[in-house]
Amino acid sequence: MSIERAAMRGRLAEAKDRQQRLMLRIEGHCGAIRSGLNTALTPVADLEIPRLATFMDDLVQHWGELQAVRGEIARLEKELF
Repeated sequence: MSIERAAMRGRLAEAKDRQQRLMLRIEGHCGAIRSGLNTALTPVADLEIPRLATFMDDLVQHWGELQAVRGEIARLEKELF
C-alpha cells in the first residue's frame, strides 16, 4: 500500500508542477493579448488580430488543460488525505 501512496504522491507533485507551468503560460498569453488589444498603444488599423487570435487559441487550450490538471490534483489529494 505504501508503494501506491508514494506513486500517488509522485503523480500529485508532477500534476502540481504542470499546473504551475500552465498558469504561467496562461498569464503570458493574457498579457500578450491585453497589450496587443490596447488601442491606446496601437492604432486600430495596426492591430495584429491574426497573431492575437493565435494567442487566444493557445489560451483556450491551456485553460482546458489547466482544468483537467486541477481535477486530477483534487482527485489525488482526496485519495491521499
